[in-house]
Amino acid sequence: MTDPSLTVRSRSWLLVSTGLALLPHAWHLPVWVTVFVVGIGLLYRYTLQAPQHTVPRFLVLALTLAGAAGVLWQYGTLLGRNAGVTLLVIMLSLKLLEAQRPRDARLVIFTSYFVVITNFLFTETPLIALYMFAITIVITATLSVVTHDSDIRPAHNHLRLAGTLLLQALPVMLVLFIFFPRIIGPIWGLPKDAHAGVTGLSGSMSPGAISRLVESGATAFRASFSGPVPAPEQRYWRGPVLWKTDGRTWTTGAFVLLAPASKALLQPQGDPVQQEITLESHNKRWLLALDRPYAISIPATRTVGSEWLAPKAVRERIRYAVTSYTDYRTGDLNPVLRKAALQLPENLSERLRELAQHWRHNASDRAVIRKALEYFHNEPFIYTLTPPPLDEDPMDEFLFETRRGFCEHYTAAFVLLMRSAGIPARVVTGYQGGEYNPVGEYMLVRQSDAHAWAEVWLPDTGWERVDPTAAVAPERIEHALDLSAQDSGAPVRFRLIEGGLLSSGLRGLRYALDTLNNSWNQWVLSYGPGRQRELLAALGMQQANWKAMVLVLAGLISVFLLGIAAWMFLRKPHRSDPVVQVWNTYCRRLGQLGMQRKPWEGPRDYSRRVAAYRPELASQVNPITDIYIRLRYDNPENPTGLLTQLQRRVRQYTGRAKRKRTPPDKPAD
Repeated sequence: MTDPSLTVRSRSWLLVSTGLALLPHAWHLPVWVTVFVVGIGLLYRYTLQAPQHTVPRFLVLALTLAGAAGVLWQYGTLLGRNAGVTLLVIMLSLKLLEAQRPRDARLVIFTSYFVVITNFLFTETPLIALYMFAITIVITATLSVVTHDSDIRPAHNHLRLAGTLLLQALPVMLVLFIFFPRIIGPIWGLPKDAHAGVTGLSGSMSPGAISRLVESGATAFRASFSGPVPAPEQRYWRGPVLWKTDGRTWTTGAFVLLAPASKALLQPQGDPVQQEITLESHNKRWLLALDRPYAISIPATRTVGSEWLAPKAVRERIRYAVTSYTDYRTGDLNPVLRKAALQLPENLSERLRELAQHWRHNASDRAVIRKALEYFHNEPFIYTLTPPPLDEDPMDEFLFETRRGFCEHYTAAFVLLMRSAGIPARVVTGYQGGEYNPVGEYMLVRQSDAHAWAEVWLPDTGWERVDPTAAVAPERIEHALDLSAQDSGAPVRFRLIEGGLLSSGLRGLRYALDTLNNSWNQWVLSYGPGRQRELLAALGMQQANWKAMVLVLAGLISVFLLGIAAWMFLRKPHRSDPVVQVWNTYCRRLGQLGMQRKPWEGPRDYSRRVAAYRPELASQVNPITDIYIRLRYDNPENPTGLLTQLQRRVRQYTGRAKRKRTPPDKPAD
């Protein structure tokens, strides 16, 4: 038997479901790929309208080679997340052009299922998960249409069947998700290029680095507190500490070292601040925490700069608890660290040296710090996201000529001034501020909150934080940047508290959506062994082990499957074929007139007997029978139109003729 060709109806379903599966990729794949795929879809749509025209195989081969060459030109490889997904999208769209028979259609459908999964390589939000679930229903409905290609039931029947299948599988999925023993870490790892576009702090800082980072509104991390939320002036989130500079770029140098175990780097002075951090992937080792972090709940390394480093780059969302102290003292400064904290570039500006030494003349360390902050405050410095470019001696140009810069400019210049005055100093990068979400009761810190500040070492207190940005733009401590209202070269504008009913409602909706995302991250994407133990404990399984979970898992699935089997056994069978339903209605009406159909009687014989018994009904009975036979035993080009015509004729048939007592038993010759 030959594989029959697909009907126009099946091919139309195939085009729609494939297009919906590919649609989310348009946001993160190159523009030319989107244009290429849309062009293929239009070409396939043309073949639906003109079935006599088919796409030549040499054209399909040429488009395939062109698509592969385009991917290789774009990424330099055919492997990895970006190149692999792009190639898969192109090949799936091209396969549509060959989908002429059910076998080809099933291959497109199963590949579409796989494309649905690849969307989660780029984003894992609950909204995209909901969209992918809906698309899976459409793809499954397409499979139903292709499988029953000659079935002309309405579209909603196929969608209902697909939805029923997925809803029946949903309880099993939930049971497996909750009770299947979890492992530490992901089951598989993402390709290396999956983290290439991740934004976050790096181990270096140069003019423009932080200002470019704050243009991103992506989430850096979320922090919830077991006690009161720290005041805005205490919301400094510590990241990389930078010691070495060449005059333009600051790096960690060789001082990312293990903290000496025999010395206490931090001497707490006040009450601890307990926080739980949910850190987004940033492809670096930094573990962000409220300044200063004292203890952390996961394996990590503490450096001499009070940084906490993960054992490897953070390439997935992690959660950890931190104990921090906002009031503290630090220990003595050993000679090695003192030398590192006084390092100056060889080509340091003479004007910068002279300015620092002028402040230093017969002045204490704190007096020098105060004079530097007054200098930034009193001189015409401007805090801007778009400062002019700096040439060979950036800090000299910034201090004495342009006087326009972002936090990295002020911090780098301040540290160089302190070191020139003989005061040990270093650069600290991280985040400052954050937005409190009252719905989820946590602090949301975005990349736009990235910040740099300085630390100076003083004999009486040790390392002490100094933020020179606050001397120029004190609003930075209280308010976040308004990225939508920044003009080139103009002072930074800040986002004040919005007023009005509409603004409050939109802000509340934004908080609710972010809370939904956070809950999704905590209980679905980050559902590991710890979360599983918490949930099982809440369900009464305090000492659950893998054996107990497997038994519970098997028992729940067995009960569910037995329930489904019982329901299928006890439910009343019904016909869902609309053609059969209309024909049965027609036969019942004739039966009410005394012309019941015999169980062995075919539609043509039945029609002949009725016409012989009631000749005046032949003009109504014969067309109905002809349409029914075509729908049931033929493969018409427009089955939906024929079904509509059959339904209309059966509704118009009234059979008001007077009923006779005994119809003939034999059909007419």
